[in-house]
Amino acid sequence: MKIKNVIKLLLLVAILCVAGSWWYFEVYSKKVDPISTDNEGMIREELTVLGETLQSGIKELGELNTAEYYFSRVETVESTKKLDLTSIGIDFIHDIPLTTNSFSYSYDGEIKAGIDFSEVQVEKDFEKKELTVILPQARILSSVIDPDSYVFYEVKNNILNPIDPQDYAVSFAELIHAEEEKALEKGILNKANENAVKMIRNFVGFYASDEYRIIVKTGE
Repeated sequence: MKIKNVIKLLLLVAILCVAGSWWYFEVYSKKVDPISTDNEGMIREELTVLGETLQSGIKELGELNTAEYYFSRVETVESTKKLDLTSIGIDFIHDIPLTTNSFSYSYDGEIKAGIDFSEVQVEKDFEKKELTVILPQARILSSVIDPDSYVFYEVKNNILNPIDPQDYAVSFAELIHAEEEKALEKGILNKANENAVKMIRNFVGFYASDEYRIIVKTGE
């Protein structure tokens, strides 16, 4: 995880610790006796304050990547002249021997997926004494191909079918789209969701107690 992400996490810890200390001394430690007729109202107040504290602290994280996908590709393009008789009504298309040419190119890059924690929601269940922290679904945050890594090489030209690699140049947008599809197939969003849930569970565990339960999950 990048340094700036670590800084964000440390900031969240500090915010939650300060807020948690305030909540404990100002609210939790002043609870009325369980048999009090005001106990239900106190539980509502405590859960409400705790929920707002958690939601505010987690939102401070903003948009954070929680999974990365690195790729390095070598692609080969081949071109062969064809004998096509369909234009004269004959259903015949066939490669012409000795007219194949090819070239290769390579590129490297990375795709980052993560969570926009500013969209976090907290649901309260006063009867069960539970707080449910609901994180938004992960999404791809950035996709980058290193321009310096994009290289043409191994051009095998054929005088019977000359080829100009620039005629077959693929745009970075097309390459990135293809790589994003591969990353999605390999479960980058699932990984990002899982990592985000684990991370937030570690932080909210500070507030969990025998009195109140805190659940962390991603939304539908």
